[in-house]
Formats: sequence, C-alpha cells, structure tokens
Amino acid sequence: MVNELKKQDQRIRYLEKEIIELQGHSYQRQKIRRDSNDHSILDIPYYRQNNSGSVKIPRREINNNYISFPLVASPPGTFEAVSNMPSNSGPILGVSSEIPNRTTEFDGLILKWGKGLPSFSTPDGNYSFRVRGRILTDYGASFSSRFPQQNISRTILRAARLGVQGRARNLSWVLEGDFSSNTLQLMSAFATWTDKTAGLLSEYTIGNKFSERGFDGSTGSSDTVFLNRDIVANLLVPMMGWYGLGGAYKIYGKTWHIATQISGDQVNSTNNTNNVRDDLTYLLRTHYIPFKDKVSLIHLGFWGFYEDSKPTQNYTQNVNLLNYTDNAFNFQVGPTAPLSHSLSGGVELFGIWKSFWGLFEFGLRKLSLRRTYSSYPNYALWAGKSGSEEALSVQGGVFLTGETPNYFAHSGVWAAPRVLHPVTQGGVGAWEVALRYDRASVSRSLGSSNASTVTLGVNWYFLNYARFMFNFTHANVLNTDGLYIGYNSGNTLGGRMSITF
Repeated sequence: MVNELKKQDQRIRYLEKEIIELQGHSYQRQKIRRDSNDHSILDIPYYRQNNSGSVKIPRREINNNYISFPLVASPPGTFEAVSNMPSNSGPILGVSSEIPNRTTEFDGLILKWGKGLPSFSTPDGNYSFRVRGRILTDYGASFSSRFPQQNISRTILRAARLGVQGRARNLSWVLEGDFSSNTLQLMSAFATWTDKTAGLLSEYTIGNKFSERGFDGSTGSSDTVFLNRDIVANLLVPMMGWYGLGGAYKIYGKTWHIATQISGDQVNSTNNTNNVRDDLTYLLRTHYIPFKDKVSLIHLGFWGFYEDSKPTQNYTQNVNLLNYTDNAFNFQVGPTAPLSHSLSGGVELFGIWKSFWGLFEFGLRKLSLRRTYSSYPNYALWAGKSGSEEALSVQGGVFLTGETPNYFAHSGVWAAPRVLHPVTQGGVGAWEVALRYDRASVSRSLGSSNASTVTLGVNWYFLNYARFMFNFTHANVLNTDGLYIGYNSGNTLGGRMSITF
C-alpha cells in the first residue's frame, strides 16, 4: 500500500505539470486532489468552453486521457498552439514538458503521445527517451521550360530519417540518420547540457547540429510551409552546408533567444578523408517578440555568419527554383572560383493575427575570392576579386479551419501545428493556404544572374504529425553561366506526403 501511494503521488505531480491549460484560455487549471478512499484514480476538474459557457470535463475523460473535439484555438506564441517540439530540436529540459499532449501511465513509466510514437519518461520527468524520424515523399511535374531536359516528371524520397533522442536530467542527446539517397548519411548527432545563466535557460551543445540561419532556414524540412524553403535560406548557405560539426551556445528569455555556433565541416563532408583543415564558420541568430496578445504577435529576427574557407575551397551554387524533383531548373551562381571567405546577414519580420500569418525575409552575402590558389584554371580572372548575393522573400497564409499558426515562440521557428479537429476524431483536419514570392540576384565577379518565383501552397494536416502538401510554382530565371544560359521560365506542380514521428 505504501508503494502504491508513492506511485500515486508521483503520478499526481507529473500530471499537474503535463496536463494543464491544454487549450490556453479554453481550459482552466483547478486544484488537483486525491480521493482518499480510492488510490487508483485522480479527480482533476478541468473545464472547456461551449455555447452555454464553461462545462466540466467528466472524471472518466481525464482518467482515460480523452479530450473532446473540436478543440479551441490557443493564443499565438503559446506552447498550446503547437503539438510538439520543432523537428530539428532535441528534448529541452523545462520546455518539452510544457507542450501539452495526451499521456498514459504504463508500469511506472509515463507515455506522452505527441506524435505517432510515444516518448517514455519517468513520473518525475527527469528521464525520457523516444524514437524519432520523418518520411517525406515528393512528386513533381515540371513543364513550359524552353529546355526539354528541364520538363520532367518524377518522384523522390525527400527524407527518410530514423533516430533516437533522450534526456537524463540536464543532459540530452540526439542521434539521427537519413536513408533517402539509398545510403546512410548522419544528420543530427549532438549532446546538449541545459543549465541557467543569470537565471535564464541556456544550452551548451557539442556535435553535428542543424544551424540557425533565418526563419525558414532554421526550420526543419518537415515543418516548413512549402515544399522548398524560401530563396533566402537556399541561396545564402555557408560552404559547410545546413549542418556543422562544432559547438553551440543558446540562451532564452521570455520573449527572445540568442543562438551562437562555431562549426567546421559537417560530419558527411568529403574533407573527412583529406588532410586539409575545415571551413570554419561563425554563426549568430537572435529573435525578439516586441508585441503579443491573445490573437496577435510580432516577431523580429536578425542573423549572420562569417566563414573562413579552406585553401582548396572552390565556390559555385545551383539553387533549385521549382522543387527537389527537378534538379535541372536552377538558379546558377558562378562561374566556379576559389573562395577565401564570405560574410552574410539578414533580417526577419513575422506576424500572426488570429489564423493569419505573414513573413518577410531579406539577406545579403559578400564573397571574397582567394589570391593564393594559382593552380586553378583561369585564376587571373578572379584572383582577389569579390562578388555579392541578395535574396528576398515575402509570404503569408491562413488556416481556413481556425487553427493558430504553428509558430514556436521559444526559438522563433515553425513547429508542428495543433489540429483542432483531426480526422481520427471525425473532423476535417486542418487546412492551410499560403502564397510566397521569392527574388534573388548576384553581381560583380559572380556574374549577373537573377531569378524570381511565385508559389501557391495548400496543406492538409489530417493529424498533428501527418499532412499532404500541394504546391504550384512559376519561376523566371536569367543565368549567365552553367548549362542553361539565358532567360528561361517554367512551372511545376508538386505534392508531398509527410509524416513526422
């Protein structure tokens, strides 16, 4: 009986922490008390809103972790507005547990059902473990290009990831690989120590980690609104790529965060087999929420990076303009030239009003070419010269079914939405419509190419962690180098089935 009471007390403390304010102001937290005559149940009086006012949720529903649907949209920027952590994040102490989800107790463990697979944790929340992954299957049909090689129709596996994550008090870790190219590539592989700095939550990370760089550029591929990230994220990429092997430090306030990172080449780099130093990249991103109320929110962000390239580094870029199923229709930045270093920076302006959202991003990059790498062909054409890149993106959308936009205010990125009426509960899921305009250009020694795209997207989230995406993109491009020189335009119809667990 004593052991049973101890277990019951642990369960009470955990549920008080995990199952509160499930839908923002639509649920009211009440004092949790234990029935002194029955140690197998909890009496947790929660309330939900209906047309006649507040209605008490029956004890049976709470004990079975059953939530009545449809839910009510939560205020923007709250943990209740999303259903899980961003896909590229690890389990953060004191943050992961703030996102409410259905829980089940099994043999002394707490199972939290945020995505398709549960996370396992101890009743006190100090230890947790779960399997994680994502499957993104794409189809695309491109047409109207004046180059026949660019008019193609095919399917690809955009991502096929499988990994694990865990946490033991302040220490958390993530290990994840991707099989989409029919070969294993190591993606996230890092350990994080969470602590307090001047009373503020902070993280110290070592390993191969996804870098923060802009709003869309800091969002995982399974959380973005469109099939491709915006042109700011795809063009202004350091030579190390999206991931870097090194160290990172982040600190969080109530309405802001600062992220810093120093990285060499990512763990999959071919430089691993060469006795040549890495590209060394220094990154910084910060966001601040100057205004937030029950229906609206404003986000401001700034980011930048400086990279010092290895002596043998050559630079060129091919940026997909339609989607990942058409590798031929590109924005070509070139010609290939020896890179010395580059400096890049950008701004973010994001806002939410009810179910509407809008995002503006702008970024610049200056690249300086190397003077000392004389063995490269036509070296004299570029030695010591420089070039620049510029990118802009304007996008917006609305949830037609009333959901709050899935903005994760803790780090200023997209996360998984909280579907108010999923199909498993007899609902229609969440429907989102979005529109985006992108523009990019290069100048000076990198040529004079420019490009623009317009993308219309429709997303159907039939569950919190599963969706179908449909995009139509029209692109215009002027390339001054590469295989397809001159002005060209094209269109693509694309679709994706996405599940994240």
